[in-house]
Amino acid sequence: MSMISLLLIIAPIVFAVALFCAPEKYKQAKSYIFIVAAIFNLWAVCAYFSENVFAYAQWAAFDFSFSIVTSQFNMFLLVIAAFFAALTAIFALNNMKNNPKASMFGASMMLAVSFVNGVLITDSLLFVLIFIEALAVPFVLMILSSENNNKKLALKAFTITAIADLFFMAGIALAYCVAKTMNISEISITLNSGLEIAAFIFIMVGAAGKLGVMPFHSWMPEASEKTSVPFMVFMATAAEKILGIYIIFIALKMFNVAPGSTVTCVIAAVVAVGAIIAALLSNKQGTFKKMLVYTSISQGSFMMIAMLTAIPVAIAGAVLHLLAHTVYKSSLFYVAGVMDDSKESVISFKNNPYIFTCFILAAASFIGVPFFAAFFSKEMMYEGAMNAGIIWLAVMMLITFFCSSAILDWMGKIFFGNEGKHAEYPVSSMIAVVTAAFLCLLLGIFKKVPLTVIEEKIHFAEHSSTLLLAISLAMLFIVLINFIVGYVKYKNGLGFVKGIISFLKIDKLNENSALDPYNLVGRVYKSFGKASFDFDKFLNWVYDSLFVNSVLICSSAIKRVHNGSLSRYIVWVLLGIAVIVLFFV
Repeated sequence: MSMISLLLIIAPIVFAVALFCAPEKYKQAKSYIFIVAAIFNLWAVCAYFSENVFAYAQWAAFDFSFSIVTSQFNMFLLVIAAFFAALTAIFALNNMKNNPKASMFGASMMLAVSFVNGVLITDSLLFVLIFIEALAVPFVLMILSSENNNKKLALKAFTITAIADLFFMAGIALAYCVAKTMNISEISITLNSGLEIAAFIFIMVGAAGKLGVMPFHSWMPEASEKTSVPFMVFMATAAEKILGIYIIFIALKMFNVAPGSTVTCVIAAVVAVGAIIAALLSNKQGTFKKMLVYTSISQGSFMMIAMLTAIPVAIAGAVLHLLAHTVYKSSLFYVAGVMDDSKESVISFKNNPYIFTCFILAAASFIGVPFFAAFFSKEMMYEGAMNAGIIWLAVMMLITFFCSSAILDWMGKIFFGNEGKHAEYPVSSMIAVVTAAFLCLLLGIFKKVPLTVIEEKIHFAEHSSTLLLAISLAMLFIVLINFIVGYVKYKNGLGFVKGIISFLKIDKLNENSALDPYNLVGRVYKSFGKASFDFDKFLNWVYDSLFVNSVLICSSAIKRVHNGSLSRYIVWVLLGIAVIVLFFV
């Protein structure tokens, strides 16, 4: 076994077992062990960052093997996951100090870190599947480790993600049938046959489940209210999004997807509908964290659409946007966590300059202000969308506009309310908030650093278009004008979006449990179960009553006919002779 697998897969599991097994009386010590474990994982990832590792170990039959092939690109994704695992561990020190299940959360998260690392370093589709399926265990445990009774939510989240994982499993099985190998680097398939197309679609469904694309999203809004901020940051914002983007990336390479492919256009169209609906719904949420979740759902779809264009600059832009989105969304979730800890929903920007500054930096990256990472990533995706077709550019601009209006509206609600107060926040929480917020700016200034790593795997031409710059700046201008007009005219930051939502009747979709895909499927399942039970009762009646009574009636009739009378038998014989004569003559 190679050293990298020991450090990135085994070590986090060892830390997880230690956190699970250590007595609860050492709760404070376990919190620090959790931080040490997350920082150690970050160190281990960084130690291998510039190294290309190859390790191969034969496993089981059918030529299956546990192979590790790493590059700077894989390690880049690992660094994102590891960094936010470490930052989340620090944030959890105060945020979860009163939670009796805090050590369970820490152990579960380290277990999740191990499985995420496993997915990103293995070259075997089989082990990608094994690690992703294993991730369901810490995923559920992290939901259950919140102070609330989240058993129903855990079941809902597990069911939704498991359905997507089953599609992913089927896609891998079909890909193996075609390629006859599980090694990702050796698979080269073209989308020519129905089997190959089905394999690609199933894998895309699996990726959509990780990204939280509609209809695999409905556990997330509920989780934002019932689970801890550390869970939402690490699992919903970082780990799941990273795995979703990685699955799409390897699928595009394995299937040699060309720009403009019919199957990718169809999938992107379906994803785009969900993205726009989620972006619109983000403007109707009653809580800050639910708004963040719906924009995450929309942004996950946004990145998936860009990658499905199969245009290198758009794919590279989506990967850069994954980094930017993880940074600014995590920063905003940390702000939400600080507000939860201070028991305040409205705070004064004058009395909370640090929190306000962090929010502004994250929001600026969110809406695409120049010199922030998300500005450059969106510009790259816009370029790819423009090359793919003007309709995709229009879709991406709509998503950007609706998501941006939501975050600016909440900025007004939180910081410019009439009853804004001073919030109390500890140093450990602010370390996470400030670090993530200033990374939003630093990543924009030093964008060449991540782009150099991305270019190792995705070779894209430098983009320098005045038209693209004009489009990006025009979109930003429209967003800001909408916010200003909204506050001046409607006393909220939604502006024209409020009218659009009202016209499209999006209000009816918001908080409507009857339209929740999970509940819809549940009702269909219950109806199917009831119909099956009724059909079973009908079959029982047919076998136990209809057939038996029919036989009894026939038997009784035969008894009445065959009563032993000689004259009656003579009549039956004569009638039989008459029938034979009529039939043959």
